[in-house]
Amino acid sequence: MRAGGKPQRRPGRRQGRRRLAASCALLPLLAAAPVTAGTAFTIAEQPLGSALLDLARQSGRDVLFRPELVRGCRAGPLAGVTDFETALGRLISGCHLRYRLGDGGAIELERASPTPATPAVAPAAGQLPEVLIVKAPYHGTPPAEITATALTDGLTTADLHDGADRTLAESLGRLAGVNVLVTSLQGDLGGIDRAARGEGQFAAVRGLDSAYAVTRLDGVSVAQSMPYSRAVQLSLLPPLAMDGVELTKTPDAHDDGDATAGQFDLRLASALEGGEHTRLLVQGNLDERSASLGRPSGGGLATVDVARQFGRDHSLGLAVTGYYGRNRFASVEQSYQSTQLEYRLVDASGQTPAGMDPARNLLATSLNVQYSEGETRRWGGSLAGDWQPSDTFRAFAHVTVATADTDQEVYQMGFQGGRDPSFITRVALGNGLYENRSVKTQVHYWFETNPDTATLGTAQLGADWHTGALTLSPRLFYTWGENGRPQHIELSFWNPTGTTVNQGLSLGHQAGYPVVAGPAGALAMADDVDSLPVSNRGQITSLSSRQDRLGGALDGKLALGPDATLEAGVKITDSRRDSYRRDQEGQLVGGRGAVDAGTTVAGLAAVGLRAGTLTAPLAGIYDFAFPLINADRLAQLYRQRDGTATWTADAWNGNTLSGGERTVAAYAQARLTWDDFALLPGFRAEFSDLTNRYWLSGDNGVPTGGVNYGWNESGSRFTALLPRLLARWQPDERATYRAAVWTSQTAPSPYQLAGNATATQDSDGVLTVTRGNPDLKAVDGLNFDLSGAWAWGDGPGSGDDGRLELALFHKRLKNYLYDAGGGLAVGSPTSDAQVRLSIPTNGGTARLTGAELSVDQGLASVADTLRDFHLAGTLSWETTAVRLNSPDLNAVERVQYAPRWLAGVQLRYDSGALHLALDYRWADDYVQSYGTAFVSGGGTTMAGSGLDTWVHPTRRLDLSAGYEAGGGLSARLTVRNLGDALAYRTSVGRHGDAVVQTISAGRSYELSLQQEF
Repeated sequence: MRAGGKPQRRPGRRQGRRRLAASCALLPLLAAAPVTAGTAFTIAEQPLGSALLDLARQSGRDVLFRPELVRGCRAGPLAGVTDFETALGRLISGCHLRYRLGDGGAIELERASPTPATPAVAPAAGQLPEVLIVKAPYHGTPPAEITATALTDGLTTADLHDGADRTLAESLGRLAGVNVLVTSLQGDLGGIDRAARGEGQFAAVRGLDSAYAVTRLDGVSVAQSMPYSRAVQLSLLPPLAMDGVELTKTPDAHDDGDATAGQFDLRLASALEGGEHTRLLVQGNLDERSASLGRPSGGGLATVDVARQFGRDHSLGLAVTGYYGRNRFASVEQSYQSTQLEYRLVDASGQTPAGMDPARNLLATSLNVQYSEGETRRWGGSLAGDWQPSDTFRAFAHVTVATADTDQEVYQMGFQGGRDPSFITRVALGNGLYENRSVKTQVHYWFETNPDTATLGTAQLGADWHTGALTLSPRLFYTWGENGRPQHIELSFWNPTGTTVNQGLSLGHQAGYPVVAGPAGALAMADDVDSLPVSNRGQITSLSSRQDRLGGALDGKLALGPDATLEAGVKITDSRRDSYRRDQEGQLVGGRGAVDAGTTVAGLAAVGLRAGTLTAPLAGIYDFAFPLINADRLAQLYRQRDGTATWTADAWNGNTLSGGERTVAAYAQARLTWDDFALLPGFRAEFSDLTNRYWLSGDNGVPTGGVNYGWNESGSRFTALLPRLLARWQPDERATYRAAVWTSQTAPSPYQLAGNATATQDSDGVLTVTRGNPDLKAVDGLNFDLSGAWAWGDGPGSGDDGRLELALFHKRLKNYLYDAGGGLAVGSPTSDAQVRLSIPTNGGTARLTGAELSVDQGLASVADTLRDFHLAGTLSWETTAVRLNSPDLNAVERVQYAPRWLAGVQLRYDSGALHLALDYRWADDYVQSYGTAFVSGGGTTMAGSGLDTWVHPTRRLDLSAGYEAGGGLSARLTVRNLGDALAYRTSVGRHGDAVVQTISAGRSYELSLQQEF
């Protein structure tokens, strides 16, 4: 198990349990009992890791190694050999390994050097363990084996391959304290339509969204290309693309300063690790809801992984991986129209009466029944070249790239009963209170595409050079990322008179879903959807956001003695961010739209836009018919017919941002050990300089009235001085204790600092200028961690071995900024005569306190018949409080994305070639957005913490089964969301049930075959 990490699978599979050693954690194969002297060892042909486990059991000797050393290696059959060293030598002969006698008589395996291997001997006096660093070069990302003082959690290759997860974000939800988000508030790249894909998009760690976490790919801090924040979209990576993931929860001075929540290290295999191999994997998948509705439902994934080593001593290695996959999705969405909700009972001022819970006093005045379908295509790969001519030098060149393209169509039958004040009336109840009622209902049929593209890549050159007591690791890197919405197009059918009924909207409930109870006239219109007339004849929105980051770093280690090492380094990065969003409804600016005015839904067939009809996406609850539309043909018609549409300077430039960010960082820390105690004091300093260029809309670039319309520039600087102290005490091999006190700093996003600057003027002549705030402060974090890990039992394979880990943490964040999506976070208006300025401001202090428990227990102690079963689980608890300093909200709020409880349970069965697992995950409810002020359709200003939007508890049960057929062939079957639980449900108000949103996405199935040569 990785230090401080998640309980792993039995070592009879692809890994064993790791011992926590001071210099480096190696994998022990602990024997149950030695065989009688002279007895011959008998070991079948199998993966090398499993063969070494058998040898350890039969010999009673401890054999220690890193899992990556044997990955991909196979051992031939062994029989008739009675000498341990002879048996060991034969097993490892094909994997370019050597062994030596370690402390306590254990046998340690290492990567063989170009010089002839020497017999196993005791290490010379004063020999420094840092020589093993060269054997496992980290390219700027020291693994847990070296930085064992840090609290880390991780997923192995087997964990990632065996789960039923579609995205890497979902896989991360298996780690304690990680909350998987199916959507965010990222404006055009978030919202309920993204949630309708039914898959994990982002990962929040310890109650902080992904903007507060650092993501590193192959050792490089990746580009942050989301347009509105510093988040990284982890849904673009399939789990099969990774060779392991590590989450560091207590970063040391070497790690980036903005890892307030933690740091994800996405690992790729080195070309010199794992031996020569060729792996081919083919996977087929099926989306059950798509299939049940007769829609395209199949997909698949293919991967190839090839590694070769060259030279007499295998000193040069090349590894190539590639993958291409696609999966379909379909879901039923139920939502409400933005702002179409009211207080049901109000006083004379239009507000909820005193003493009444606002969330239980809500009236939904709209209902949107939606059907969504689409396809996501993911492809990418990596190229790694590693050269190690000696034990003291290694050079590498690595390139990785990952891309995800999604096509999505969304259809909506909408019933709007609160579109504007004319739709709402107040009826006096005679006791000083009034009741809001809907008096009109408007029917809409609406179609949109919701595509997006995401790309993430890294390239790096580096080396590790070891001479005497000094190790130097220089490197150069380039990373790029892009998120976009290349061609979002909309088409709607309604009009103010023909699709409006002069009766109010009435809603009921059925099986947990809101349904339309009346008026009958509106339901009749919905049933006759083909007669609805066109309104918006075509509107295209395009968005693109890209960041390119170039940098270099130099890390050094100096061994001051057997028990002290000094580490220091410097890193410089220079990045550029470019983003834009352009939106045009052609018929309003001189264009003709995709279809002619007066066209009905039925008329779409004549111009080639009809693509069939979907009936009853949720039978018995929503039985509406949805005419389907050809999205490609719609975009083609729009481009052909809208050539006369014009762009103003404001429309073209109004949401454009470009700028740069240069960061210089330096650190120093000392790694000190005293027998079973290790201390890591350190200090990190970072300086960031941001410049932004943006457009201020309002007068098409012509300065007027003292307002500088057009292009503007702003700049911000941040300095972080970050002391950090980590400690570890390991009184024996079965217990490890860690403590950490560390500081962090997360800067605002470039969008918040510059922003989508606009200016509007109301009927009273008041000019409102909305812009970013270059004076925003960074979020400063003070973090405390205390943890322990305990192991017991007779060793791996005994059937009763177990492990428990408990971590306690507390975070204090100053100048907290929350996620307000595409809007300006924590907006604060100030007035000056006829000009009003609205800018984002910092909130107050946030406090987060929690505990995380992980356990893995073999069940042999319950009954011998259960010796092949393991029960593993995680449980996280957290309490949060934040002062947002907002007049609209309570003095103290819950932190966003922070469930009080998270839990996961897995029951595994591993016997010979057969592996089965049931995996259940549950997340408590949490705040998604705060109830800041808005004006309802009826004209009432509504605000307050009672109107916070809450995500309801989520659950998912997965089933996986694997079989290793021998000869390198294996098969795997998974069922995702076996219990058909909802993917997403929110409500305005924690316990409200009137204003809700729901996503039902169904089950999916995967069958894969892998052949290893």
